[in-house]
Amino acid sequence: MLKKLFKESVVYGLSRYIGKFISVFLLPLYTAMLSPEDYGILDLLGTITVVSIFLIISGTDTALGYFYYRKEFSSEKREMVSTALWLRIIFSFAVFVIIMLFAKNLSFLIFGRDYSLFIIITGLTIIFSSIYSFLFDLLRFEIKPWLYTIISTGVILAQILLNIYFVLILKKGVYGVLVANGIGYFIFFSITIFYVFKNYGAKLSKIWGKRIFTYGFPLIGTGIAVWILSSSDRYFLAHYADLSAVGIYAVGMKIASFLGMIAGAIQLAWGPFAANIQYEPNAKDIYKKVFLLFFLINVIAVFFISMFSIDILKVFTQPAYYTAKAVVPFLCFATVLQSGYFIVCIGIGLTKKAQHTVWITSVAAAVNLVMNFFLTPLYGALGASFSLMIAYALIFILTLIMSQKNYPIPYTYEKVLAIFIPAAIIIGVTYYYNIKILPRIIISLVFSVISGFYLYRTYKDSEEFKSFFNKVKKIRIYTFKQPDRNNIDI
Repeated sequence: MLKKLFKESVVYGLSRYIGKFISVFLLPLYTAMLSPEDYGILDLLGTITVVSIFLIISGTDTALGYFYYRKEFSSEKREMVSTALWLRIIFSFAVFVIIMLFAKNLSFLIFGRDYSLFIIITGLTIIFSSIYSFLFDLLRFEIKPWLYTIISTGVILAQILLNIYFVLILKKGVYGVLVANGIGYFIFFSITIFYVFKNYGAKLSKIWGKRIFTYGFPLIGTGIAVWILSSSDRYFLAHYADLSAVGIYAVGMKIASFLGMIAGAIQLAWGPFAANIQYEPNAKDIYKKVFLLFFLINVIAVFFISMFSIDILKVFTQPAYYTAKAVVPFLCFATVLQSGYFIVCIGIGLTKKAQHTVWITSVAAAVNLVMNFFLTPLYGALGASFSLMIAYALIFILTLIMSQKNYPIPYTYEKVLAIFIPAAIIIGVTYYYNIKILPRIIISLVFSVISGFYLYRTYKDSEEFKSFFNKVKKIRIYTFKQPDRNNIDI
C-alpha cells in the first residue's frame, strides 16, 4: 500500500518539481524585470484569486471526493461529476460579475489607487483557473497521476513561455504577467470542459447538486478562514509598510515553496489514497506510517532550505530581495504544518465531521489577525511570517485533537519531535549569529548523517524498508557477480 502511495507521490511531485525548477530558474529574470513593488501588486492580486476560488468551490471539491469513493454511489458517478462541474461554472461566473462591478472599489480598498484593469483581468483568470482546477481534482479521484502530470506540466510550460514573451520580451510588467497567466489558464479551461463533458456527459442533476452543495456549503466558512490565514498578512504589510515589503515577503514565500515538491506531492496523492484504503484492515497502521514519514522528510527539508536561504536568494534574486532571508524558516514551517493538516484530518473526513474544520480554521484565523495586528507594525515581514506559522500550528493541533477524538490513530509524536527540536535550535542559532557558509555546510553534513542514521533506526524493521534493501541487494549481486570462466568465449 505504501509503495503505491510513494509511486503516486513521485508522479505528482514530478509536475511540481518541473514547475518549481522552471519558476526558480526564471526568478533572476523576473526579479530583474519586476521591482519589489510590482511583486507586491501581483501578490495582493493573488489574494483576490484565493478568496474568490474558495467561494467558487464552496467545499464542492471535498464533497465530490467523499461521494466519488462511496460504494453505494458508484453507478451515479457520471451525474455526480458533471453536476459538480456545472456548480463550479455557475459560481465562477457569478463571482466574476461581482468582481467586474466593483473592480474600482476593490482597487482603491486594496492598493489605494486605480488598478481596476488588473482587477478585471484577474477576475477573468479566476474563471479559467477555477474550472481548470476541477480537472486536477477529478484526475486525482480517478487516480491518473501520469495524465495529471502531463497536463499540469503543459500548463506550467505554457505559462512560462507566455510570461517570457509578455514580461521579458514585450516588457509589459505586471500587466504582462496577468495576461500571460490568463491566456495559459484559458487554454486548459477549454481542455477541462472537453474532458469532463466527453467522459461524464453534461447533465445537471438537481439531486446531486443538492447533495454536493449541502455537504460542501459548511466548508465555505473554512475557505474564508483559510483565506484570512494565508492572505491577511499581505494587507497588514501593505498598510503598515508598503508594497515593496509585500513583494519581499512574496519572494520569501516562493523560496519556502520549495517544500511544495515534497509536502505538496504527498498531499495530492494522500487524499484519494487515504479514502481508497479506508476499508482495509491495516488502514490505521498505514496512516500512522505516512504521518511519521511525512514529517521526518519535511523537517529535514525545512532544515536545509533555512540553512542556505541567503545563498539561494543570492543565486536567484537581486540584492533588493535579500532581506527575505529572515522570513524563510517561519514560512517553511508554516508550509509543512499547512500540508500536515491534510494528513491528520483523515479522521474528520472519514467520520463526516467536516463541521469541525469551520470553527478550527476560524479560531486560527482570528489568532492570526490579532498577532498580525500587534507584530506586523513592530517587526514587518518577520512578524507576519511568525504569525502565519503560529496560526498554522494552531489549526494543525486542533485538527489533530478532533480527528483523534473521532478516529484514533496511534501516531508516534516523539519520533517527530526528536528531529524537529534539534533542527529548530540549529536554525535559530545559525540565524542569530549569522554564521558563514563553510560552518553551515559542516553543520548540515553532521545533521545529515545523524538524520540518516535516525531514519534507518526508525524504519529498519519495517516491511517496506526490508523489501527495498532486498531489491538493492539483488541488484548489487547481479552487477558485481563474477563471470563463470568456463563459459567465457575465447
